[in-house]
Amino acid sequence: MDAKKSQSKRAIILSYSGSLLGAVLFVIGINVIIVPHQLYSGTLTGVAQIIESFIVTHTPLEMPQGYNLMGTALLLLNIPLLIMVLRVTDGKFPLKSIITIVFLSVVMSFVPIPYEPFVTDPLTATIVGGVIAGFGSGLTLRCGGSGGGSDLIGLYCSVKYPNFTVGRVVLIIGLFVYGYGLIMYDLNTVIYSAIFTTVYAVTIDHAHHQNIKTQALIFTVNPDAIQSIMDELGRGVTCWEGKGAYSGQHTHIFVTVISKYEAPRLKRIVSDADPKAYIILNSKVDVVGNFIKRF
Repeated sequence: MDAKKSQSKRAIILSYSGSLLGAVLFVIGINVIIVPHQLYSGTLTGVAQIIESFIVTHTPLEMPQGYNLMGTALLLLNIPLLIMVLRVTDGKFPLKSIITIVFLSVVMSFVPIPYEPFVTDPLTATIVGGVIAGFGSGLTLRCGGSGGGSDLIGLYCSVKYPNFTVGRVVLIIGLFVYGYGLIMYDLNTVIYSAIFTTVYAVTIDHAHHQNIKTQALIFTVNPDAIQSIMDELGRGVTCWEGKGAYSGQHTHIFVTVISKYEAPRLKRIVSDADPKAYIILNSKVDVVGNFIKRF
């Protein structure tokens, strides 16, 4: 029993450590590699960069030595998103994610931004920065944490507006960031920033592969759920016929594979069709074949 408790504590410590390490790597990729080239992330971090740049440029506010406003701005942007998520999830949001969001913002405020680019070539910087920041974000997600931003928006929309595409919000944020870069700088800044964001997104996908796919087994007496799953989620479903060992009641068994962001929608679809349905979700699956990945 003590050995099991010890293993459980060790797993928790490693999980938290990995989540926080991922946050540090993300900040290094942004502060040390990307920001010195005046490039922007096409995410909520990019909005924080714009806020920091505007305050420094257009206000008399002076920052202490070794401190930048980017982390504080990012935290202030995440707070209302976090409040919205806590409301729709009845306060059931991982403590690890909250700690990681705050930790990331603090680290971002104090990791120094070099006066001269550490990686001199801007194209190389976009690739190196994208890989480091993307791997960091992927590691955080892989350990069950979150850096906020689009993750919070995705979770909120999946609960509150299940038919709303989170990609639209991300696209709007990106257009705002790149529009600012085009106005304040030039087209090269926008192009390099877009390259960085693309490398960053692809790296996250590869670093976070094990949590992207979730297997769902659904036991229900109402076969209407299968059509809703295919129509709303666009996922294929395999059907089995079953019989309850205790009740002897005829039942339908559906199996499908979805992304982690589609899990809340799947639960709602099945619950609407059959409130008494039984669902088993397994996130530790590997899929070989025609499974469509959705960023």
